[in-house]
Amino acid sequence: MLLSLKESVAAILPEIVALRHELHQHPEIRFEEHWTADRIAAFLDAHGIPCSRGHARGTGIVATLRGAAETPIVALRADMDALQIQEETGLPYASCIPRRMHACGHDGHMAVLCGVAQVLAAHRSQLPGSVKLMFQPAEEQAGGGRLMVEEGLLDGVSAAFALHGWPAVPLHKAAISDRQVMASADFFTIRVEGRGGHGADPGKTIDPIVAAAHIITALQTVAARETDPWDAAVVTVSHIEAGATSNIIPDSAFMEGTFRALTLETRDRIARAIERIVAQTAQAHRAIASVSLGHDAYPPLINDPDMAALARDAARDVLGAEGVVAPAHPYMTAEDFAFFLHEVPGVYLLLGLGGPEALHTARFDFNDAVLPNAIELMANIALRALRHFRAD
Repeated sequence: MLLSLKESVAAILPEIVALRHELHQHPEIRFEEHWTADRIAAFLDAHGIPCSRGHARGTGIVATLRGAAETPIVALRADMDALQIQEETGLPYASCIPRRMHACGHDGHMAVLCGVAQVLAAHRSQLPGSVKLMFQPAEEQAGGGRLMVEEGLLDGVSAAFALHGWPAVPLHKAAISDRQVMASADFFTIRVEGRGGHGADPGKTIDPIVAAAHIITALQTVAARETDPWDAAVVTVSHIEAGATSNIIPDSAFMEGTFRALTLETRDRIARAIERIVAQTAQAHRAIASVSLGHDAYPPLINDPDMAALARDAARDVLGAEGVVAPAHPYMTAEDFAFFLHEVPGVYLLLGLGGPEALHTARFDFNDAVLPNAIELMANIALRALRHFRAD
């Protein structure tokens, strides 16, 4: 039987809610989470939990709770960064930093992991191994998870787990998949070079805008005609710049966007298709085009089936038999916890917030009502995983 943590969680809940609100008031974007790191470190220190700092370009924090034995080691991760959004919630604890907001719930994720640290520290002698608590910066588009993996912070770790508050999942339920949870994310830029001239005399030009328009249209066929219907893919051109006035055809056009896939094979095929379509479509319009793929790509986020079964058992203990659901489908959003799960087995679960506001919007707020279940769930997942690997 797993350790019952309900009373311990209830005792600390007011402090954790207050911490969550404080974190919400002080959002910081990728690699700028200095206040956030100081606050988390102060919390850990106040509860006698030693930590190391300076990870992932400076703001990452790692704390390890060692139990009756040093191994096995299970990692729990929370992301720290906020978004560049002007908050419109009107909450008494709304962001006090202009154009910065915890619109993705990372304040809630950090508060949950702090709560887990506090309750597990109080039961340290009953841990059949060690729990590594990883506060990771720069999840939003900057790949802080990749940096933590590259630092070797998963060395010796048997499994890793993380959660994300999810408005589309009903309140007090957890969606746990044993396959793909989210897509890969790659980013590209395209530059089309033509020859500018007078807008009234296009025959003497090589119009990069026309070439760019055909490239954008042609790229839509990658998902529609080069990908199997049962294999999801997305190619999106989200930004285009060309020209400066109404009567001059410019010399060049610039575009950028993203593509998503659920498998590495599909991801590679899309990348090759984009390069082929861009070059040959531009050539058909007498222009020259080049593609640059970004270096901060995220791989697909794929759960381990055995760890998913373990997490579902732990979730049923906390949420009841009806509290565990299967996601209807993988999401084409991306998450850099994928880097963790490409190194060690583990699970990324979606914790129901019950709506109504969507993530990445100016009126979103993490639901405090989920905090007690979330803390108990992640603590029990860690305990169950330690016992699983201890038995092995």
